[in-house]
Amino acid sequence: KLEDHASIFKLAPPPLPKIWIDAAAQAKADQLVSVGSPILALGPAANWAPKSWDIGNFIEVAHRLLDDKGLMPHARLMIVAAPHERAQVQPLLDAFPPEQIIDLIGNDLLTVAACLSKAHLFIGNDSGLMHMSSAMAAPTLGLFGPSNDRIYGPHGPRALAVRTPESRKELFAMQPYPGANTPLLMGSLTIEAVMAGVEKLLSQHKPTD
Repeated sequence: KLEDHASIFKLAPPPLPKIWIDAAAQAKADQLVSVGSPILALGPAANWAPKSWDIGNFIEVAHRLLDDKGLMPHARLMIVAAPHERAQVQPLLDAFPPEQIIDLIGNDLLTVAACLSKAHLFIGNDSGLMHMSSAMAAPTLGLFGPSNDRIYGPHGPRALAVRTPESRKELFAMQPYPGANTPLLMGSLTIEAVMAGVEKLLSQHKPTD
C-alpha cells in the first residue's frame, strides 16, 4: 500500500511511515513509561477476530522471552489494545505480575505511539497498532493468516511478518468468510515460527540498542 501511494508522487524509494508526536503526548508517554529494563510490547487483539492469534500463544511467547534464560530476561510487558478489547486480552494481564506490566489499553493513540517508540520489540496481530509500532521504528513482528502480509505487512528495516503455512485462499477454503462468527484462522501459526521471527529481528536489533 505504501509503495502504491508513493508511486502516485513518483517517490522512489517510498518514504518510511512516520507519526508526528506532539509535546503533550510525549510528556504523557514519559510519565507512563519510565526509563528502566527493556520493553516487550504486545498487540494481542485485532478488529476482526479470525486474524487474532490465540491469547494463550501470546502468553507463552512472553514467558519464553522474559524468562531468566530468554532473549529479553526480566523485560517489562507493554500491552496495547482498544478499550473494548480489554476482556479479550485480560488473560495476558493476569499471567504476569502487575508491576511488570505497562497497561496502555484505551489510551489515546498519539500517546500510545510515543510509548511504542520506547519498545525494544513489538509482537502483534495485523492491526493499526502493528503499523503504528513500525512507524515509530520499534522492531516489529506482525502475525498474519487470513490477511495479506504482502500488502498489509509492517514496513521498514526493523519490521518483519510471519504467517500461517496456509495461504489466505487455503484458509478461507477451510472456513469461508461469513462474518463475525468466523472462528480464528491463525491456529496453524506455531509458537516456534513466531520465536524464529523474534530471533531474526533481535539478531539485528538487540534489546540493549
